[in-house]
Amino acid sequence: MKIFYLILFLSVSSLSIHAQSAILIKNINVWDGTSTDLHTNIDVLIEDNLIIDVAKNIKTPKGASIIDGSGKTLIPGLSDAHVHLALTMGMSTIRNEADWMYTAVRAAKSAENFLMLGFTTVRDLGGPSFGIKKAVDEGLIPGPRIYPSGAFISQTSGHGDSRNRNEPSTYWSGNQMHSIDALGWSYVVDGETEVLKASRENLRKGATQLKVMAGGGIDSEFDPIHSIQFTSKELEAAVQAAADWDTYVAVHIYNPKGAIRALEAGVKCLDHGHLINEDVVKLIKEKDAWLVPQTFWTTAPTDFWAPGMDEIPPRLQKKLTPVLEGTVHAMNLAKEYGINIGFGTDAYGSLGFEELALTEFTARTRWFTPLEILKQATSENARLLSLSGETNPYTEGTLGVIKKGAYADLLIYDSNPLENIEVIVNYEKHLKLIMKNGKIYKNEL
Repeated sequence: MKIFYLILFLSVSSLSIHAQSAILIKNINVWDGTSTDLHTNIDVLIEDNLIIDVAKNIKTPKGASIIDGSGKTLIPGLSDAHVHLALTMGMSTIRNEADWMYTAVRAAKSAENFLMLGFTTVRDLGGPSFGIKKAVDEGLIPGPRIYPSGAFISQTSGHGDSRNRNEPSTYWSGNQMHSIDALGWSYVVDGETEVLKASRENLRKGATQLKVMAGGGIDSEFDPIHSIQFTSKELEAAVQAAADWDTYVAVHIYNPKGAIRALEAGVKCLDHGHLINEDVVKLIKEKDAWLVPQTFWTTAPTDFWAPGMDEIPPRLQKKLTPVLEGTVHAMNLAKEYGINIGFGTDAYGSLGFEELALTEFTARTRWFTPLEILKQATSENARLLSLSGETNPYTEGTLGVIKKGAYADLLIYDSNPLENIEVIVNYEKHLKLIMKNGKIYKNEL
């Protein structure tokens, strides 16, 4: 008899726990991530980490928690397709001064910062984010879903070669790689064989896509913006390694020659692309590839580019100027040809700079409507992330939309961002609820 009552108690307890995991959001106006308008006076039922139903007048399950939306606006969680969670200090500081545990703690804080802005998913395009992803997925720390790339894959002298002038090549000196690179920051490689090794090493560690440096960068000292990095064969090697894992390669590139070489090698995503021309955009369209630009850079404050400085140093300004000047032309072409455009900000640097990611919403209004921008940051980014195929770690539900079977990644605002995109930017005032994977991280309702 005692055993019977014990089994009965455990069964009832299990049912009770299951029921308490249900949340019903009532009387809310829903933008589902794809529609042109809000669906008014809707109920949304969440159980565990998934959306179970989206309809009017859903019957409240026994034991469910109820959130009264009171006519506010519910949208899918935002996503940022270009972040570097671990890059919260200058690369020189990370390489030569910062303790790796300190760097890791700052990365965890950056992840939390992005989540509290409303970004429930991010694509990390370079740096040691595998441990942060694991900690977030296990619920040890708050943060968004993370699609990690692992170490930058760079050629010698490329955008990911962050050696100082006195640091010799490991090839010529026979020295081991720098300790920071051994932790997964950058693989400096040359030739198809080395590119394959670097690509496969990232995939071994859990990369959902590969990040390859295909041209010059702004904040790297030795590679001019116009430089084309990696040969066609080297790029094809990375593409092949990724394809064998059923995923893809994204490249850092500004200039058109490097962009064309990358696209012809099979690269699926160009990140930045501020100097691309009409030939590049036509090729993106032809190959159904993606562009992930950063338009807020044209209005970013000085300390974003040169933290702690009142002016941008001449060396940096020389590389930055053509990139910023080319942004409008590149975006005009992207809009004209209707190519796939992801929402990615590259808003990294000092902790707190994550907020600059939200200014990308207002910066893009020069070319797009609030609806188009919100699609880019939700359902369109979800299409981009789905290029990771069988390597995708998040397949239990659908990302970027509000529908039955989607992940319960939800935001509630007190105003309609489809009418005024500033609602997204002024998150402290307007963002009232943040839910990721069915768990509430902010609730002011």
